[in-house]
Amino acid sequence: MKRIIYFSIMLWVVLMTGCIKEDLASCDTNLVFKYFGDGTKDIFPEKIEKVDLYVYGENGALVQTIGLDQGDLRRVQGTPLNLPAGKYRIICWGNSRNDTRIDQASTLNTALVAAPHYFTKELITTNDSLYIGSRDIEIFQDNSSEDTVYFSSSHIKMYIELVGLEEAALADATSPIDIEIGNLSPTVDFTKTFSSENVSYRPVARKEENSPAFDTKFNVLRFNDDNGIYINLIRKETNKTIYTLKLKDFMQDNRITVNGINEVTVGIRFRFNGTSVTVKPWDEEVIIPGLG
Repeated sequence: MKRIIYFSIMLWVVLMTGCIKEDLASCDTNLVFKYFGDGTKDIFPEKIEKVDLYVYGENGALVQTIGLDQGDLRRVQGTPLNLPAGKYRIICWGNSRNDTRIDQASTLNTALVAAPHYFTKELITTNDSLYIGSRDIEIFQDNSSEDTVYFSSSHIKMYIELVGLEEAALADATSPIDIEIGNLSPTVDFTKTFSSENVSYRPVARKEENSPAFDTKFNVLRFNDDNGIYINLIRKETNKTIYTLKLKDFMQDNRITVNGINEVTVGIRFRFNGTSVTVKPWDEEVIIPGLG
């Protein structure tokens, strides 16, 4: 009986101090991930399937990295950190997969995120549906704690549809018209600052079986309502631009805004009528800016 009482008392002492480990110079900090989109409900599980977490010390040097896949995040929507006492900067990237490369992450001020083809100077077709979360934390000796990392969107969804083309699809079912989207920012850093450099993306439009139209769904890094982005339609056979759309004008005309909205979609339908082209929002599905 005495042994049981003694054990209970000791267990209580350990729990109150917060650290169950031999090295009391460091303790677990439990991070919880949250993403509310544009509402009040946590929609993290619906939008984010992978997290790459980077921990930086006060000097900006990388201290630790953690990769969490969908299985990890479904079990626990977060992760424990075991670090010495001190101040840290936590950076999390959600959904960094095949269309994302995280470069020079050894220091906080050099880390850069972009599509892999940006670094190899090849044509960029899309980005991943990227989300970023950041948090400054302080870990105290002999004490455990919990912090929440809140995510926000680093991408914008783009839908483009080409309707009424007289030309048949090419052998690989792609459109005879190329789509060029110019003046896009190709990189974002770990402070969610998008570069002022401008590049062009070349998303690939294809025709699905039994569909009368060519369409493409892709992501770009975030831009504002006041932008210089243009969309060129280029005939592949001649490599000549047959139509140019200024995105800012299209957004103003159709009351589309992206500013301050996490889950946003810009959908555009180009309709070919002989030698002319008309442009309208793509209404194949209900597209409400601000909703995913």
